[in-house]
Amino acid sequence: MTSATDITGTLYKSRTQGLQPINLKGTKLYQADWFAIAGVRGVWTPSGTVITTSANYAETFTYGAMTINNSGTAYSATSTSIVVATAAATRKVPYYVLTAGGEILEVTADSTPTATTSTLTVVRGVLGTTASATGLAHTNVVAVLNQVILGTSNIGPFIFRATPLVGEPTPSDTFTTLSG
Repeated sequence: MTSATDITGTLYKSRTQGLQPINLKGTKLYQADWFAIAGVRGVWTPSGTVITTSANYAETFTYGAMTINNSGTAYSATSTSIVVATAAATRKVPYYVLTAGGEILEVTADSTPTATTSTLTVVRGVLGTTASATGLAHTNVVAVLNQVILGTSNIGPFIFRATPLVGEPTPSDTFTTLSG
């Protein structure tokens, strides 16, 4: 078993002090129903409940996903045009995506946000992450951080709560550096 001292990274002060959480009420019609949040680039700590006539059920929330379509030249850490396929349609620009390598990209333009294939114009290495080619190889999956999938089989009204992702950390936001 590993201990916490094996973890390295930077711990940032909370920039959410006074930030209003997102509270949303909707109706889930199907298993794996989803929604995109306009005006918010991404959320974290999504939680909520589906309410049925017989009981209240904790809902499972995951992020929407897109598959990288790059069978040609590999993307580099400086690539700002990314082609995707098999994306959930109706994405709300601007939004953040999280790669398998841990980089967060800000999508500033999406050529066809209502289609399953698209070309994204991105800003690399945002929210304190480092630009990297890792996680952008052909068929890698990235998470769309303002698109939420409701995962349980329960249907009915739901209540959703999440914290919006805020802007870039600054040096004054650094609380401590973790090292192992």
